[in-house]
Amino acid sequence: MKFLLDSLLLLPLLLICWLEALVKLFIPKKRKSVTGEIVLVTGAGHGIGKLTAYEFAKLKCKLVLWDINKHGIEETAAECRKLGAQAHAFVVDCSNREEVYSSAKKVKADVGDVSILVNNAGVVYTSDLFATQDPQIQKTFEVNILAHFWVSIFSYIFLFSFENPKIKFKMELSLT
Repeated sequence: MKFLLDSLLLLPLLLICWLEALVKLFIPKKRKSVTGEIVLVTGAGHGIGKLTAYEFAKLKCKLVLWDINKHGIEETAAECRKLGAQAHAFVVDCSNREEVYSSAKKVKADVGDVSILVNNAGVVYTSDLFATQDPQIQKTFEVNILAHFWVSIFSYIFLFSFENPKIKFKMELSLT
């Protein structure tokens, strides 16, 4: 009896969900325009970071590209400029807190307030754990864990240093 009652209650819910999905199929939600936004992409010298930078370049964003590889980041910036975006390349080791903070000051002075952060920097060593050298393990943690903290902390400076109507308070962090 309970199964029958549960099934009868489920049918109207399924109908409502199906109708909602049908409406959303034909009347899609309006997407936010990111044209003109200042976008920081870490790890933009190759891989996913490079492809992410290309996609934002197609949307005519102002790009700030960070990577430890000078050749890779310059190549990415040149390709983004060909796609019609303004691209600023910075050689930054995201695992170095002082370098992240000094680069943050330079970006703020030269480009402006970053409004979108794609925190993508990372390293991968393909050997198994027991074949991985200690410096490689340490570098993995510095880039894949600590770097995200340093970049995220600095991003709060950008996100809260200008008046944003969606943010009800203003926060200032020291870069010293």
